[in-house]
Amino acid sequence: MNDAAIRDADRTRGQILDAAFDLFIDRGFAAVSIREIAVRSGVTKSLIHHHFGGKEALWEAVKEKAFGQYYQDQKDDLDATDSPGPDLLIRGVTSYFEFLRDNPRVVRLFGWTHLEGDTSCSHLDADLVRLGAQRIRQAQENGLLRDDVNPTHVVTMFISLCTQWFQAREHHRAWPGMGQDQEFLDDFLKVLMEGLLPRPEANQA
Repeated sequence: MNDAAIRDADRTRGQILDAAFDLFIDRGFAAVSIREIAVRSGVTKSLIHHHFGGKEALWEAVKEKAFGQYYQDQKDDLDATDSPGPDLLIRGVTSYFEFLRDNPRVVRLFGWTHLEGDTSCSHLDADLVRLGAQRIRQAQENGLLRDDVNPTHVVTMFISLCTQWFQAREHHRAWPGMGQDQEFLDDFLKVLMEGLLPRPEANQA
């Protein structure tokens, strides 16, 4: 295949991915057909099958596109850390919060995966949860975080709360006294980190 053909194939693949991304975000996976994706992307159904094999594989490619760069950046950060401590956790929470804040379409895509009970992309987030929990456990063993808390629960708590903040933001925006994104993140980090610091009684025992 020559360079022009490769560029053309890449362009076609990109058109299909962009169209599928838009449709899946608007209506979820189940409600979208290959025919609609073909019409939106301006290609034939056979070309979609040629590039992706089917709707399920295209759905996987859309999720990889949405989450892949964040996944790689966080994995690199977790892998590069030799002496994990509270700063790594703060950085991880902040990175996830900012990722969701800057990518509202991904927040909506996550909402559809949860509503439809989709678990097929769990290998990506499960890998980050495993690495994150491993680093928290190391910090616990070094006395930097309290050791009576399940580290996987810690990761799950911050992922769930950050995701819920953005998924329900329009609903709770009018609540009395509700702050903006950064104020919420600052307060959440205060509560989370204070709760995870070693207990004074444990240090005295």
